[in-house]
Amino acid sequence: MPERRNSESVPGITIVNPGWITSLLFALLFVAAPFGSILRIMQQLPKPLALSHRKWPMALNVGLIGIITGGVAVFIYAAYYRGEFDEMAAVMQFVIAGIGYIFGLVLLLRQFAGVYPDYIIVTGGFGLMIRKIAYRKISNVEEISERHGEATLRVRTGDGASAIFALPARYVSLFHNQVRSRINLEDFGPHH
Repeated sequence: MPERRNSESVPGITIVNPGWITSLLFALLFVAAPFGSILRIMQQLPKPLALSHRKWPMALNVGLIGIITGGVAVFIYAAYYRGEFDEMAAVMQFVIAGIGYIFGLVLLLRQFAGVYPDYIIVTGGFGLMIRKIAYRKISNVEEISERHGEATLRVRTGDGASAIFALPARYVSLFHNQVRSRINLEDFGPHH
């Protein structure tokens, strides 16, 4: 099998290996497009009253998406366009690319969890999903723990579902006040 090169030289012109272009296009399709869409949708949320985690500057979020896109492009190129194929190496590269993808998604989504004027947004499923809960649907809130300035709350809804909600301890009373102002519960949470 002839050795493949990343680029070929023609006098005055450098031709890039089409494998890299295809790998990058697939990575843009599977990473940059969905992550960019998520970021665009989340940026349209109203201004939060309190966030569970610090929100990053847009440049940092775009950089995160770029790094993950690059990593996935390298994986695709290594798995499909390199001359030699080692199954164990391909599996390990897939695991590494998958962990990077999941980690990036979690980092992106968790920035938007928090208290908003009409609802809360919580992350669940190890941070891989988000859920919007309107205050009028909340039936009970219990504080599970408070450590290192962060309170962990269990939010129960009228339909029996529950979600774990982390919030900086200084914003817990704000959250309770938001819920109280939207619903009328006599024994709702601690009274401040």
